[in-house]
Amino acid sequence: MNTDVSVVIPCYNKMRYVAAAIESALAQEYPVEVIVVDDGSTDGSLDEIKRFDGRIRWVTGPNRGGSAARNIGIGMSDSTWIQFLDADDILPTGKIMAQVAAMKGAPANALAFCGWSLLHDDGKVEPPDSRQFWHEYPDGISLLIEMWYDGGFFPPHVWLVPRSLIELAGTWDETLTGDDDGEFIGRMLAASSELRFCCDINVMYRDPPEGSVSRDKSLKSARSFWRAFESVSGHLLAQRTDEPTRKACLARVRKTAYAWREVPEVVEKAAAWEKSSGLFDFSPTLPTKTRYLVGFFGLKRGLRLRRLLSG
Repeated sequence: MNTDVSVVIPCYNKMRYVAAAIESALAQEYPVEVIVVDDGSTDGSLDEIKRFDGRIRWVTGPNRGGSAARNIGIGMSDSTWIQFLDADDILPTGKIMAQVAAMKGAPANALAFCGWSLLHDDGKVEPPDSRQFWHEYPDGISLLIEMWYDGGFFPPHVWLVPRSLIELAGTWDETLTGDDDGEFIGRMLAASSELRFCCDINVMYRDPPEGSVSRDKSLKSARSFWRAFESVSGHLLAQRTDEPTRKACLARVRKTAYAWREVPEVVEKAAAWEKSSGLFDFSPTLPTKTRYLVGFFGLKRGLRLRRLLSG
C-alpha cells in the first residue's frame, strides 16, 4: 500500500479483542498499512487475524514477547511514521489524520500525541479525564520530567512516532518483561524535539484484563521495572542534571520502590540511588502519608514505618 504510516499491532492471546483493534486501524480516515504480528498465540487469536487476510499484512511465530513483536513489525515497514497499537486497544477514526496534519512543519524528531479514555470490557468508555500533561511541549524531556515528578501515564497508542526517531533512540528492548513501553517511550522522549498535542482526539485504552503484562507481579517483572528506570534515567541525566531533573528521577525511583515494596532487591537498589542523589524532597508520586515518611526518613526506614503504622 502506498502510505507513509504503518500501524503495528502485536498480539498474544487477545482473541476477544484483536478484531476490534484491527478494525479501528483499518477505519482510519488517513490511508495506513496495518501490520499484525502474532506472538505465538494459543487461544485462536491467529484465526481472528487471518479473517483480515488481504486487507492487512500479518506474520506469526514463537512467543518472544510484545517488544520483539513490535520490532518485527517495525522491520516489516518502511513508512515514515509508526503507529503502535496493542491488540486490546482502539484508535478513533480521525486519530492518524489529525496527528499527521499536526506534524506539518514540525522539526525533525518531533512527536505527536493525544489524550486517552479508559475502555471497559462491557463497552463503557469513561469520559477523558484531562491531565496536566495534555498540552504541547518544546521538547520531550520537559514532558518526561513533569510526568516522572508528578506521576503520569500515556499508553503507547497516543503517539505517532517518526521512524527517524526510532532509528536515533533505538527499537524496543526485547529483554524487558515489565515497563517495556515506559522504557521505549522514555527513550523516545529523551531524544525527541517538539511535542505537538492533538486536543480533539482521544484513544481508548482498555482496563488491563487478566494476563496483562501490567499485572505481572513476578521477580522477573520487578527487575525489569528497575532496569527500565535505569535506562531512561541514564538517558535523561546525560542531558540534564539540574535539580528539577534529579528530583524527577528521585520521584520515579521512589515510585518504583513503592510499587515493588515487597521485593527487597528493588528497595535496596532504590534506597542506594536515593542516598547517592543527596536530595531532600517530598516526592508527590507517593501516597500522602508515605510521601512524608519517606521524605523525612528515606526509603527503607520510611517504608518500614509505613508498615508498622498500617499494621
